[in-house]
Amino acid sequence: MANAARTARKTKRPPALAVEILKSAVMAALLSLVLVVLYAVALRQEWLSTDTMGISTTAIKVICAAVAGLRTAHHAKGKLWLYGILSGAAYSLLSFAVFSLLSQTFVLSLAILSDLGMATAAGLFAVLILQIYK
Repeated sequence: MANAARTARKTKRPPALAVEILKSAVMAALLSLVLVVLYAVALRQEWLSTDTMGISTTAIKVICAAVAGLRTAHHAKGKLWLYGILSGAAYSLLSFAVFSLLSQTFVLSLAILSDLGMATAAGLFAVLILQIYK
């Protein structure tokens, strides 16, 4: 009986990195929703003007993609740059799907590719900066 328990402990593997990438994307998408709601409150209270909308939405996307990349890199052993890119891309696609469902519109455009590129770059650079300071 003790041998079976030891064997079970030895065969227990950490979750696959694909699952960690999806978890990171979901967490970043939820963070994105929270930040968008906070930004909407700031607009409603007139703490910020509508002129800040472009830079604010870009900053939210970059921050959330970086968080997704860093979270996945925390669970990875090697090739952190690859997991940063994949996490940023997964966040971008998931957030596009979530916000499309919330707004009840599904419009594909070149802006989506721009967001995807920006998110992958943010995930990559966040992980590279982490590696520099690690």
